[in-house]
Amino acid sequence: MKIVLMTLLLFLLAGCSGNNVDSFPEAYVQPNDLKDLDLDGVINERDKCPETIKGAIVDNDGCSGAKHINQRITLNVRFQSGSSYINPADLPEIENLANFLKNHPYTNVTVEGHASTHGDARTNKWLSLKRAKKVSSVLSSTYGVERHRIRAVGYGEERLLDTTNTPDAHQRNRRVVADIRVSNKETPLKWTIYTQLDD
Repeated sequence: MKIVLMTLLLFLLAGCSGNNVDSFPEAYVQPNDLKDLDLDGVINERDKCPETIKGAIVDNDGCSGAKHINQRITLNVRFQSGSSYINPADLPEIENLANFLKNHPYTNVTVEGHASTHGDARTNKWLSLKRAKKVSSVLSSTYGVERHRIRAVGYGEERLLDTTNTPDAHQRNRRVVADIRVSNKETPLKWTIYTQLDD
């Protein structure tokens, strides 16, 4: 019996030694990017949102509930020279912005006020901030956008669209721009041992 077992074992070993084993060349390059640079658990090859904030809950594509939005919208609110009054005819512009913000709840907006070169630079800076605050107020009080999501700044005549000294140029420079960005504070995060539970 031992002889039979030994003979079978020799045949098996002889069969294994006859198979050629292919090896990868030393300079083999991995065809897919298996790294996970944003540490969200989804490899770069499959990650459609490669800049997810650390700790965010992500789907199979590596995207969190917060979409990466970085958008600037110029509102067609026509201010008169020296005034921050908003004509009711221009309210739909602000309403469109409010609807965008409501449809993207993980975003914040910076409302930028701009002025023309008419008058004193310091007065124009104050006036541009007043315009931005007026639009911000309408966003929150009329259209219900949460106040903590809105920031108003005034640039005065620092960022002119048109430097020519014409009535059209002055009208173009008296404007409000909405700079919309994702708020990392609102991005849903994964549960960890440090997460505090609500009572």
